[in-house]
Amino acid sequence: MDLKTQVLVTGASRGIGLAVSRAFAVAGARVWVCARPSSALDDAVASLSGLGGKARPLPGDLTGEGMDALLEPVSRQGRLDVLVHNVGDVGPFAPFMEGGDRVWRDSLEINLMAAVRLTRLALPLLRASAGGRILFIGSTGARRPTGRWPHYSAAKAALLNFSQSLAVELAPEGITVNTVSPGPVWTQSWEREAAELAARESIPVAGVRQRLRNGAAARVPLGRIGEPEDVAGICLFLASPAASWITGADIPVDGGLGLASP
Repeated sequence: MDLKTQVLVTGASRGIGLAVSRAFAVAGARVWVCARPSSALDDAVASLSGLGGKARPLPGDLTGEGMDALLEPVSRQGRLDVLVHNVGDVGPFAPFMEGGDRVWRDSLEINLMAAVRLTRLALPLLRASAGGRILFIGSTGARRPTGRWPHYSAAKAALLNFSQSLAVELAPEGITVNTVSPGPVWTQSWEREAAELAARESIPVAGVRQRLRNGAAARVPLGRIGEPEDVAGICLFLASPAASWITGADIPVDGGLGLASP
């Protein structure tokens, strides 16, 4: 890749989105780092400077109003080659009977509709590329729900269905659409769960954090919980010429957890 390769990563100020942005920047791409306006976005762009490619901030709220103008800076470059849609949120850690309609609406909004709206805006730019690529960051919960966070698993299942429908529709244009589905990867949602459990049990958060890590690692055949960087490599591959005949795929990145699950 080089500076002519235009890559847009959403939810890119931390976690998986930041790791994916870093991988593309190191590979030499021009990376648009999209996230809500914040110091975290500024810090993310600063951390990517000098890595080989060029990072630019793209502040915006994908669940809010005013999205029509979001991609104007990208449009001025003439095209978009790769869209990595990473925005998503587990939401409240609540079983089915504890989550009302608002929980379900919010989950569908952030995990599905944000992707639908952004893809609609990005498609004209992707069509201007010589073989655009769309990558959605999903979840293994879309195919193998665990009984926790049913709202999240259902929304991610809808995202996967949307991704595969889009893959069929866009295939004649040479645009590939794939889903990368992480298993237990340590991100901000795990940090939030650790903080909530620590507050509930009145114990230090560090101990809860380690307990969660150890519990996840014990279920994974490769023996550890995933890190955001573990997801970045497959995204680079799917955006490369080597993956030009792969579309509609759902690729788990879970340390073998799916093989070990009943």
